[in-house]
Amino acid sequence: MNIELLDVRTPVEYRAGHIPGAKLLSLDEISKESLAREVGQPNETGQASIYLTCKGGFRAEQAVDKLLDSGYQNLVLVEGGTDSWEQSGLPLKRCGGVISLERQVQIVIGSILLLKVVFGFTLHEMFFLAGALIGAGLIMAGITRWCGMAKLIAMMPWNRNINCREKALV
Repeated sequence: MNIELLDVRTPVEYRAGHIPGAKLLSLDEISKESLAREVGQPNETGQASIYLTCKGGFRAEQAVDKLLDSGYQNLVLVEGGTDSWEQSGLPLKRCGGVISLERQVQIVIGSILLLKVVFGFTLHEMFFLAGALIGAGLIMAGITRWCGMAKLIAMMPWNRNINCREKALV
């Protein structure tokens, strides 16, 4: 039985720890061309079963829909994603020291809020309003599971490298 395992998280999440043998294909980068390159054309003779994983399952569910729309079959959602994989005591391949995307977002938002408070006391009170706007953005990110700040940070060059040859640990 031929099996392909696709990890649909961001490159920085993939580097932080992924299931050994998983290929990275970020949810945002899934297209007919990228799928053909990674797993072959849909409905090819002997097409592999395609297992999809992410951190907890939400993005993998979205990826299943994209693959179905592109004509792929034999799709399997890895329940619970890499979080459940790791909690079950199964190994993850890690690619050196990586600051998680969540921590990068926390650092950026914390820095912005700190600056806005300093500017609010020293320059103008309107800088305090920025704190409310950032809070509203965080609430929306929590409700919708979509964070514009995380998407922007994920596009930064240091988060695009998926080279696991350096300090690869299993």
